[in-house]
Amino acid sequence: MEEIKPSLIHSIFIKERKGIVIEGVKKLDSFDKQEFLIETTQGYLHILGHELTLGGMDMEKGHLAIDGTIDALQYLKEETKKKEGFFKKLFK
Repeated sequence: MEEIKPSLIHSIFIKERKGIVIEGVKKLDSFDKQEFLIETTQGYLHILGHELTLGGMDMEKGHLAIDGTIDALQYLKEETKKKEGFFKKLFK
């Protein structure tokens, strides 16, 4: 049986909506105080909240931490990701 590398395992831990730790992160596409767009091993993840800040990031291990109040998480469909101009509209 082939061993799965820790950076390929995708998991999310939210502590009382005040912070989130994500594993299996490939790339942080963009972020501001209200939203983050993250490419994970399971697809693009859109996080909404307020007063969001980057708590820590280790791209070698695929770990990302965000501080602030978490309001919503949504995985984006592959078709949505490919639409031209979607990310520009998303992060105006």
